[in-house]
Amino acid sequence: MAQALGAGVVSLGVKEIGYAPLTLAENEDSVLAPLAATPVLHWHGDMFTLPEGATCLASTEVCRYQAFEYQGFALGLQFHLEADHRDIERWLVGHACELELAGIAPQQLREQAARHGAELAQRARQVFVRWLDKNEQRTC
Repeated sequence: MAQALGAGVVSLGVKEIGYAPLTLAENEDSVLAPLAATPVLHWHGDMFTLPEGATCLASTEVCRYQAFEYQGFALGLQFHLEADHRDIERWLVGHACELELAGIAPQQLREQAARHGAELAQRARQVFVRWLDKNEQRTC
């Protein structure tokens, strides 16, 4: 999405894979507020610059931009709120080579999914409801 909006996308130089918390931008009304202190699933090796006109919503120590809102109608996420923790095995099998090259043990991700997945699923639903509610108000 960032690239489609004219921003650059390049290799991060490392893989950011696993469940870890975000640093949220200071904005009480942020649609990402439900994710405060909740580890999310990171699974990427790229980074983007912030598109002109976008507002940064979250970052990590590894990756400066993790989420942005664009002019109130687009939400760009670098992490995976859509991932179903009960289906993590498909990700592990499908990306076995990537995990091996990154030195990440699949068992570690299984354990993280078991520990954080249910709460993240609940928080992700809250994020999506907040986003939809915000956009419903904007269009009415």
